[in-house]
Amino acid sequence: MVLKIEGFEGCFRMTLHTSHYLSLKLLKKTNENRKEIDVKIAKGTVTRLDMMEQLKFELKIFDVFLKIINNMTGCTNCGSCNVTIESIINNIEIISIKEDTIFNFSSCDFVKILQTTAFVDKTLMIKEVKEVLQNNKIKGIVVTAPRKYGKSTNLSMLKYFLEIQVNPLGEPLTKANAEEPITDTSNYKLFKGLKISNEANIMDKYFGKYPVLYINFKIEMNVKSYVSVIEGFREIMHKTFQLHSYLQISSKLSMTQREYCQLWCGNKTSYHIFKKADDISSSLRALCLFLTKHYNKKCFVLIDEFDFFTSMVTITETLLKDYNLIVLFVKKLLSCLENDEFVFKAILTGKSCYAIHCIVPSCMKIQSFYNSHNFTDYYGLTENELEYLFKKIEFKNVSTTIEEVKAYYGTYHKFDEHTKTKKNIYCIWSILNVLKCKKIDNYWRDFGNFFCSFSNPTMKDIMELIIENTIEAVVGFKTYDLKNHPNTPPRIIRVSHTPKEKVINFFYMILLDLGYLTLNSSTTTVVSKSKNIKRYSGKINIPNQEVKDDIVNKISLLSL
Repeated sequence: MVLKIEGFEGCFRMTLHTSHYLSLKLLKKTNENRKEIDVKIAKGTVTRLDMMEQLKFELKIFDVFLKIINNMTGCTNCGSCNVTIESIINNIEIISIKEDTIFNFSSCDFVKILQTTAFVDKTLMIKEVKEVLQNNKIKGIVVTAPRKYGKSTNLSMLKYFLEIQVNPLGEPLTKANAEEPITDTSNYKLFKGLKISNEANIMDKYFGKYPVLYINFKIEMNVKSYVSVIEGFREIMHKTFQLHSYLQISSKLSMTQREYCQLWCGNKTSYHIFKKADDISSSLRALCLFLTKHYNKKCFVLIDEFDFFTSMVTITETLLKDYNLIVLFVKKLLSCLENDEFVFKAILTGKSCYAIHCIVPSCMKIQSFYNSHNFTDYYGLTENELEYLFKKIEFKNVSTTIEEVKAYYGTYHKFDEHTKTKKNIYCIWSILNVLKCKKIDNYWRDFGNFFCSFSNPTMKDIMELIIENTIEAVVGFKTYDLKNHPNTPPRIIRVSHTPKEKVINFFYMILLDLGYLTLNSSTTTVVSKSKNIKRYSGKINIPNQEVKDDIVNKISLLSL
């Protein structure tokens, strides 16, 4: 007997003889697992182990099918089928390497992105950074945007532009003195021919002139407790010290300071002696100080995903008691940014405005994703950049038209509170995937435990209403006077409870942060005002069909 089998979500069809019981069993189990993983993704509970287990099932199916094929064709080397699977995996890897010349989705490094065909020149962002450098009233800026909007790549770009390049001994690679323009380094070659290279004054005055401390707060871990956060930061600081390993032998540092650097740069036995929270939180301040001493110049601090440990959005009640401890720890760690002796300026990126207001130093200016500001054009794609990509000869075989793309991936509306001007921004991740896959599809598929909130009947009803219409809502925007701001933990949205107005307001704010909602009108009305919060009434809606499809999918998965 022969059966026709349709694969998961109709992605393939095949004919298989029922005598092949093992392959049928594996196929059934694989399909069940895929659905379970989709639900876990919607709930934000998927783990790397889940994905690896699924991969094992997929490879077992390959193994069984290849043996069937080999038996049918009279293969005399059936015992070597694993070699065949390995060759398939190698071929996939080869294809991936080839595609990296056009797209590079596996890296956020500016140098690697620069080498791809799909590179979009965002270097004029440095002109806006210049305004920050010259502004004595603020210490720096915080830019928020959802995932896949270019935050990490832009920060990497700033690192290559600003940093003094050194050799392994910490000696500058340039032959120019500190006051002369830097034109003889490999970093300089990166920017030659890019838009910022036409800004001679900026290139001469700022390029390659700062000791840069670049640090990424995002690591592969689940925030389960305050203790796990402390352990996570210890690993982060170890990796950050290793980027400046030359400090271990710097003649500008004292013997004690060099020994301190050696401990942080060493193996686990070495840097694990730093067990107390105070020891770890003070390490960032120490590194800023050491860089300033080594270069005899105040350092520039770049921090990526700095709200990683506080943007848990909705949390369990067991973690709630630890949340204030986590906030206080991160605040203490970041307090060194206010120091005028060894920190010149700082630029930070994060996802959630709600999560950063409880930790960002008051000297930093916040530029939120849902507002229009000087950095708006550099996080996502403008309409001109979208049209530029579709005109490139490398993408001439993409049958999807730009009109179809605009219709499905419609823009996020950004309104300037003061000028009332509007800007439209597209998600760069989605557009690049259209060009790569040559078709319109839902590439959004955001992760995070926040979406389990859709299981709450009230929240589900709200989302279904937003799916159908633009609605009027009250949303709260924090002001920048943060000195006495409380360490407000995320709201707990329980499945069985009817949420209060504050919880619903929080729900809207997070959806704006994550890019699941956008402001629909520039006309907003202040409905209440307090010391730390302004609340506005305005129209909000889902920005485009892609995000709408993702929300509908999550609601259906969480209803299972």
